[in-house]
Amino acid sequence: MIYSFLTVHRLTVSAMAVALARAVGVPSTAVDIADEDSVEDRDGRNWDALVLCGYHAVAGDVALAWEVSVADAVPDPPDEAEAARSLAALSGTTVLYPAEETVPSAYWAAAPDGTVTRARVVEAGASGGAVVVEVEAVETAVAQLPSARVQLLPEIFREEKVPTPVADAFAALTDADGSAPARSPENRAREELLLWERLVRRVEADWGPTGRYPEELYLEDLRTRDRLAERLSTEHGTLAGEIARSAETLDVLFRTHTTDDGGELLGRLTKAGSAMADRGWWWRRRPARLPWV
Repeated sequence: MIYSFLTVHRLTVSAMAVALARAVGVPSTAVDIADEDSVEDRDGRNWDALVLCGYHAVAGDVALAWEVSVADAVPDPPDEAEAARSLAALSGTTVLYPAEETVPSAYWAAAPDGTVTRARVVEAGASGGAVVVEVEAVETAVAQLPSARVQLLPEIFREEKVPTPVADAFAALTDADGSAPARSPENRAREELLLWERLVRRVEADWGPTGRYPEELYLEDLRTRDRLAERLSTEHGTLAGEIARSAETLDVLFRTHTTDDGGELLGRLTKAGSAMADRGWWWRRRPARLPWV
């Protein structure tokens, strides 16, 4: 088991060892801690320890970066998220760890009070030989990260896995062997249906699993439906029929889980006002619950 942590505070080596031992479930004597920038520490390591932790100083919103390796001999070690939560509670410092998404800035932050929230973490140069790490934003306020903006993180929602059975079925019908060029009408239609379906499925699930969704992405998704409407008006033949059938299936779901408000909400958000009357019907409907407020 491998853990990668960032901590807001710089703990003493003994405090690190005690907290790691309790979080993992081993004696503190089975934990070896070493400063990666110290030749003496590196040369004097106990490579047979059940838990090996190398750390180095960083600057900015965090103080230390930890790389932890737990030996296979440790029974049922906690996963990274559980270990981070335990470490935060035991040490009194906020612990950040990488999220499962491929976005490099995507992290989770576990605070000592039990708060666990998404975070955007970026490197911002160097200072005094140490990398400067900034926590730009969090989805829930964290007391030990006072400079982080509190906001939803669009890059996370773009990476979130959402089932899209209608778009998948469309792809199977129109490009079964995957040979269509990337910019072909089939693939362009599939992309538009997929993005529209991702929104529809989120609305259907009341914005699960988090219950949240950024306003800017919601508007972006409605513009995708605009492009789908343009495609429906220009395509002909079998492809047009398949696009129309797939779009109608998704549109029925969207109508079921939204309410017609004449465009009042989106007219206000986009500052389009009464011009909403000239847009597609999807601009004149609102979700039962707004996920960005």
